[in-house]
Parts: sequence; structure tokens; C-alpha cells
Amino acid sequence: MKNICEFNQGIRSVQLIQRNLDLITAGLLLTGQLTISRLIIEPGGFALSVGGPLTGIARLEGKYGNKTLSLVIDVGDIILAVLLIIDQINVSGVFLGPGRFTINMSGPIFGIPKHDYTLPDIEKVFTQFRWIVTDYLNVDS
Repeated sequence: MKNICEFNQGIRSVQLIQRNLDLITAGLLLTGQLTISRLIIEPGGFALSVGGPLTGIARLEGKYGNKTLSLVIDVGDIILAVLLIIDQINVSGVFLGPGRFTINMSGPIFGIPKHDYTLPDIEKVFTQFRWIVTDYLNVDS
């Protein structure tokens, strides 16, 4: 019973972290710190990647300073933020590059199923963590 409660609490913690990532990303989209940077085609659907000055990528704007195209991009950012806030899409990962990174978003509305929250091999991870902390940081577990 104790293990089931601990597992459920762990799953809730992972869900809370995911939700916070979604809301923080939505806030950054709404403030203009992030913007759409890529469309990623996947089997059965697509995902969008966002980046901006905070992630080491120049903010996407209309070509040659075109205000109409910049407005379309801003509207797309607002739509993405709303979809994140109402939990229709979620942050699904990060692409790392030299000196930059982008945040990927997908969800059922884009044809990609929501991710299941799991804690695979949690006991193994905790055991290894305790071993590393005890051996290398001289902390009693």
C-alpha cells in the first residue's frame, strides 16, 4: 500500500512539473520571449518548436520587416499559448544545439497523443542516486 501511495505521489509530481512547464512556456509565448521557430513532421501528426532570445535563437519576424507577417506570427504564438493554458497541447521535449535550444510542443490537436506519465525503474534510479550521493558526496543515506 505504501509503495502504491508513493508511486501515485510521484506521478502527481511529474504531472505538476509538466503543467508548470506548459504554463511557463505559455507565459513566455505571450510576452514575446519565445516564438514559433520550426514545424516538425512526425508519423500521424506534427509538433511545433519554439525559441527566442532566451534560448539563443533570433526571434522570428516578418521578412523585410513586413508588419502583416509579424502579426500573423504573433497571433500564432497567442494561439499556441492558449492551447498550452487549456491543456490541449503540452511541452514534449527540447532540442539542444550548440549555444541554443528549442522547446517542442505537441498534443492530440496536432495528431500526436498525449504522453503518459510514468516513473520507469524508479527504484533503480533512487538506488543509484543514493549510491552516488553516499560515495561521491560523503553524505549518509
